[in-house]
Amino acid sequence: MEIRELSPVIGVELLGVDASAPISDAEVARLRDLLNTHSVLLLRNQSLTEAQHVAFSRYFGDLQIHVLTQYLTTAHPEIYVLSNVKEAGRSIGNHKEGWNWHSDWSYLEIPCFGSVLYARECPPEGADTLFASMHAAWEALDPELQARIRDMTAVHSYSGYYNKAFGDREPLSAAQIAATPDVVHPVVRTHPETGRLSLYVGEDIVKEIQGLPADESAALLHALNSHAISDAFVYRHTWQEGDLLIWDNRCTMHKATPYDDVKYRRIMHRATIKGTDRPV
Repeated sequence: MEIRELSPVIGVELLGVDASAPISDAEVARLRDLLNTHSVLLLRNQSLTEAQHVAFSRYFGDLQIHVLTQYLTTAHPEIYVLSNVKEAGRSIGNHKEGWNWHSDWSYLEIPCFGSVLYARECPPEGADTLFASMHAAWEALDPELQARIRDMTAVHSYSGYYNKAFGDREPLSAAQIAATPDVVHPVVRTHPETGRLSLYVGEDIVKEIQGLPADESAALLHALNSHAISDAFVYRHTWQEGDLLIWDNRCTMHKATPYDDVKYRRIMHRATIKGTDRPV
């Protein structure tokens, strides 16, 4: 396996890995170690069936099913479809998802561990994804600010995010709301495998920092988010068809970027790896 750095603080490309083929326990352990170290792994030029995508993702753990079941449009419910394409008048995937900085499924009591996103159809321009190292962001904070926020907690709200991002769509159903109540997580979390600290914030989905007046909470969240997405901590991924990207949601944020969704089609398939512990 050849390893190529994607940025100084986050991400590596792995050459010589075929995600469609079975891999050994030793190779799985190596991938897991690289993910713990670099937070984002890129495998280019993959050719995966939906079943192979699911099978590869399971090497990292059990998979979760997304609450927006209307976008589970393949034969495999583990695959959440992100797309602007319509078939027979029906959207095959969620469009304009993730156009804010976030960690996947931070709104769950036990958030997901990781995501495995496969590019099936990509626009020739636009639709990049940005990734921020929350380890690097934490480590670059002023020590006084680190001490101030070290034991703070914040409220993560899926319904609050959904209403902001998708106000033009059907509201969440009663069952979807019941499945995603607001949760409280630390503003600074410890990586469960490495012990390394990282910021754990985000835009829109993080509603407030507990114990602060509303204006002070909003100002602090804005400052932390603005710091975390500084160029020094961010890798921009330009997608190519066949790209398979694995990232650790416990120590990263990411954001999708726009593209000409009238001129171009985009179909992305995501599997989500189940978390095992509450953030601490």
